[in-house]
Amino acid sequence: MRVISKVQLFVVATLLLASCRLAKNVPQGNYLLYNSTIALDNPLTTNLDRYELTQVLRQQPNARFFGAPWKLWLYNAMDSSAVATKKALKLARFKVKLMNKQAKVKQINAKRNARALRKNHSDFRYKALPDSTFKQAIWAEKLKYKYGQKPVVFDTVLHQKNEDQLARYLVKKGYYYGSVKSEISFNDKQRTVQAIYHIDEGRQYIIDSVTYTGPRLLRDLHQKLIRKEYLPLGEHPLIGKAFDLDYLSAYREKVAKFMRDESVYKFNSNSIQFQADTNRQTMTVHLVLQFEDRMVPSLLNPDSLVRVPYRETKINKVFFHLADTLQVAGTFANELAQAGLSIYDSLQPQYLHTTNQFIYNELRYSKKQAQDLKVPYGTKSNWRSMTLKYNGSEPWLDPAVLEMQNYLEQGNTYKEYYLDRSYRSLVQLGVFSSVKPYIEEVPGTNQLNVHYYLEPAKKQSWAFDPRFTSSFGLLGAAASLNYTNKNIFGGAERLTFSLGGGFESQPPVFDANSETQLVSAGRTFNTFELGPSLKLDLPGLFPTPVNLLGKRQKPRTVISTAMNFEKRNIFDRRVFQLNYTWKFLVGKTQVFQMGLPGASVIKYVAIEKSAAFEAQLDQINDLFLFNTYSNQFIWQDFKFAYEYSNKDKDEKPGQKKRYNGTLYFNSTLDAAGNLLYAFRKRQDTLNGQYLLGRQPYSQFVRLDNQLIASKRMVNKSTLHLRMHAGMGISYGNSQTAMPYDYSFFGGGSNDNRGWRARALGPGSYKYHLDTNRLATQIGDIRFGGALEYRFELNSTFKGAVFTDFGNIWTYREDISRMGSQFNWQTFIPQMAISAGLGLRMDLDFFILRLDVGFPIFDPAFADGARWVFQDFKTRETYYAEGMQHFNMSLDQVKAIMPRPFLPNYLNFGIGYPF
Repeated sequence: MRVISKVQLFVVATLLLASCRLAKNVPQGNYLLYNSTIALDNPLTTNLDRYELTQVLRQQPNARFFGAPWKLWLYNAMDSSAVATKKALKLARFKVKLMNKQAKVKQINAKRNARALRKNHSDFRYKALPDSTFKQAIWAEKLKYKYGQKPVVFDTVLHQKNEDQLARYLVKKGYYYGSVKSEISFNDKQRTVQAIYHIDEGRQYIIDSVTYTGPRLLRDLHQKLIRKEYLPLGEHPLIGKAFDLDYLSAYREKVAKFMRDESVYKFNSNSIQFQADTNRQTMTVHLVLQFEDRMVPSLLNPDSLVRVPYRETKINKVFFHLADTLQVAGTFANELAQAGLSIYDSLQPQYLHTTNQFIYNELRYSKKQAQDLKVPYGTKSNWRSMTLKYNGSEPWLDPAVLEMQNYLEQGNTYKEYYLDRSYRSLVQLGVFSSVKPYIEEVPGTNQLNVHYYLEPAKKQSWAFDPRFTSSFGLLGAAASLNYTNKNIFGGAERLTFSLGGGFESQPPVFDANSETQLVSAGRTFNTFELGPSLKLDLPGLFPTPVNLLGKRQKPRTVISTAMNFEKRNIFDRRVFQLNYTWKFLVGKTQVFQMGLPGASVIKYVAIEKSAAFEAQLDQINDLFLFNTYSNQFIWQDFKFAYEYSNKDKDEKPGQKKRYNGTLYFNSTLDAAGNLLYAFRKRQDTLNGQYLLGRQPYSQFVRLDNQLIASKRMVNKSTLHLRMHAGMGISYGNSQTAMPYDYSFFGGGSNDNRGWRARALGPGSYKYHLDTNRLATQIGDIRFGGALEYRFELNSTFKGAVFTDFGNIWTYREDISRMGSQFNWQTFIPQMAISAGLGLRMDLDFFILRLDVGFPIFDPAFADGARWVFQDFKTRETYYAEGMQHFNMSLDQVKAIMPRPFLPNYLNFGIGYPF
């Protein structure tokens, strides 16, 4: 810790010294652009966005964070000549090493040549010379030039361009008669300059009337857009709006997208033109919105374009091209050559030609569709018909599965978002390496042929997956050998077998400060795990046939089983688990998961405790601990999970967006033991518990919820809020506590970061006064949250400032942990609060995270000692409680009580905490 403190002091002192001369690296006769300020003459009434105006400036001052130019300080702190000298020394050492390596390689080649001559060989294996390019960058060089930032030298030419750009921006926003004036303030002593741009925007042009011209079809569809999305809100998309070119451009793109979604194929925003007639006296604009025809290559002269009217389009036929040779017995190229055919498809030459095809139309109308169409129930559907093209004796994928992914059904109108949805569905099947939709216009008609070109992904694969893990702030190293078979039964099923194992740093069961404790290593890799798993992922809700379900929900069934063997120095643990889950989507925002009713999850935990550990449990005689570290059997008869995210949400027509940010919510409901308990009259009992076979089973219900709200701020920074609440109640056959794997934990890198993992709570339990305290605390109830502000340091490193709050509680009072029981009147004052700083390294494929959390409020302490600033130097109130409890002197209680408010150093994690 002393070394770290000295390093921190050195860095801070260096940056402070560098900040004294911000312009030290600015050439003589020049000035550092210290600040550029936008001053609005009418700040209370203007509609201008100050941030957007700042982004218009061609020359920006050095980047700042919390008002300080940290990157410039870092650049100035590193002496350029010293960096160059170190670089030259490293280059010299590199050249010496390179000469030695080259000499050694030449000797090796000479020996190999001589050996080849002796053996009368005409050649020998030549060893290539090492790369002579010097590519290494020293650490000081990275600090100065990669993470630091050169001083921005004030440029009068760019300053004048800033004025011009701001004036153009005003015109673009409809302020034709605004003015931009600037003033420059020089500081000759510090050689800095501040630029202030005074903006008087004047009056803004407002659109007061609109005329529409062009084809009737397009004008009618545009009115449909207004009726659907704007009239319900009591507004018009153009009338009453500012004459803002950015708004008009965005509106043009929106109209074009709406046209394509309303069956107008290939409608382009360039087919919408605006003409404006302005009135200076009233500052109003009469706008003409003109729809134009489509421009297409001429049939007579492809180099020229001709106008043709846009038309509503319908789907003529649907084709699926399985562009592969998986089922071809002979040589595919030779067979095509003999038939006089090209090996590549005529429409899409990057894909292989297909030789066989058949029409798939086995699906039937639903009862409602048959009634609407007035046809007998059981009639084959004309809409859900498609042509499957393939090579070989038979297609390698079930045509019913393919048809389920297509939303552009035969005979229906074309909609662009249906094409997007079909593409996403085909990709999500996970059995294709390439998916390419292609729309073919049928000449002389308003008909379209839809083609899907599909290349298969590798069917079977092996992978070795080493990884560094972080769970609840506990570090681990693990690896798994994975076998995957995609499309194992020909219906886009995915079978995955994994054999994994690794080491993890589990906390000790009992705290190291206990006088009669069983000592267990806490931060070393003290846990070894090994286990096989098998998972089968099927389309549809198995065993229901896939073609009887709706397309939009994308239903899938996941059946999995796993074994896990965990070995620690205090116990061995074996776990068997079987899961049967149905999963389906609702639109772009919701995901539902439900376990097989009656047998969602079956889990058996067998634990063999060491003699020393069992003796420690017997000595404490805690029923809660006995339940936690004993054999457990969980028959989960119901499981339901729900997820909601508005990230890809399409707003309903005529409805304003309620939250301008990202929302994510998930909820999980688990219930176990109820089905077995219903047959308890036929079951044996042991110690008051009913048995399945020889093992008591758990009975409980558990609900857990999480809400995350994110909002983008200025300068690529984001603000994130998380709230979580959960509760589990054991009853019936489990009167003591929830199973360990279904209990709640507090603290760690993904929870309250001021406390180490699983060390927080429960409630106001005074762990600091309990010499037999547990290092791993669990509870039945949790409530808490976090607020985190994230900002960008550079392209690789991100920073964060956060505060966390929350705690866990027990549902029933635990006599070994008094104060742990949840109470509606006291749970808010029992919220533990922490704050801290974070550093994240974004490596594209994953994020490494390091957070340091500082406890601010600890509800376990006595009144007058709960806040970190109370008795800051002496902690008199905190130790006085210990002196009274233990009847000891101050020195004695300091020896056995943990030091309060120590920061939880090095909260390491992979990925963001939420």
